[in-house]
Amino acid sequence: MLKTFKLPDHFNYIGVFLTLRCNFGCEYCINRHGDYKSVPELTPKQWIEGLSRLETRPDLPLTLQGGEPTLYEGWKGVADALWRADKPLDLLTNGSFDFFKFVHYIDPRIFNREAKYSSIRFSFHPSQHDAHALATKALLLRDRGYSVGIWGLNHPACKNQNRLMKKICDTYNVDFRMKDFLGMYKGEWHGIMKYEGACSQDCNDPQFEGKVLCRTTELLINPSGDIFRCHADLYVNRHSIANILDEELVGIGAWTECENYGMCNPCDIKVKTNRLQEYGHTSVEIREVKVNDKDRG
Repeated sequence: MLKTFKLPDHFNYIGVFLTLRCNFGCEYCINRHGDYKSVPELTPKQWIEGLSRLETRPDLPLTLQGGEPTLYEGWKGVADALWRADKPLDLLTNGSFDFFKFVHYIDPRIFNREAKYSSIRFSFHPSQHDAHALATKALLLRDRGYSVGIWGLNHPACKNQNRLMKKICDTYNVDFRMKDFLGMYKGEWHGIMKYEGACSQDCNDPQFEGKVLCRTTELLINPSGDIFRCHADLYVNRHSIANILDEELVGIGAWTECENYGMCNPCDIKVKTNRLQEYGHTSVEIREVKVNDKDRG
């Protein structure tokens, strides 16, 4: 049996990437920031063993995500087993799963915890979704006791579709919220980043000198069970610090050196709300960044 692991107190999120496969192909997908690399996937039995060792708490759930997590064969069994082991769970999905199979196999209590936002969160993609159909699916699930909401992406090209979705959700009394679009659109950068130049896509920028010290507030686990200090490392399968199936987990949440400043993923250094919906949080803290010969911490 694997040794139980208690996450550092400063941790804010547990991201369980069951798969990086997705049935959508959105050009603005944050998963595609940098050179995306696919990896082998753990078996359901391995996921259950590895995740069961984690000491979770009600305000820090295991968030099953991807890619599209419902494409992972056996995800329903993983969710059920973890719930029966008293692990709080969230689900991030594009909502493309079969409705009738979902309500047949997934007990509403599995993804239903006390929080300031829904445990099942649909991501709305106007190029892929019919707004009425997605909102109706959320409504039907909610009426069956599921904690479900819809999150739109505040992309400049999606303003009209997001307004329509909000209007529909208001009519249906379905929770609808917006997430910031992170990235470049028509030559303009979108998203409020805490660290200047962190997403410049140039780790050899002469204005930055030396190595950077980073510390994550998130446990990020890729489909192979490898644990990473940031999304940027996870998506290119670079510098894993441990594996969820290791006998012991060491070095999780510690300050580590990084030579890839400039190649950060926007999700890591975006200024946002934490799990308690308090604004000003970033997923990764950075020290010893030198900008124009001035220390930036």
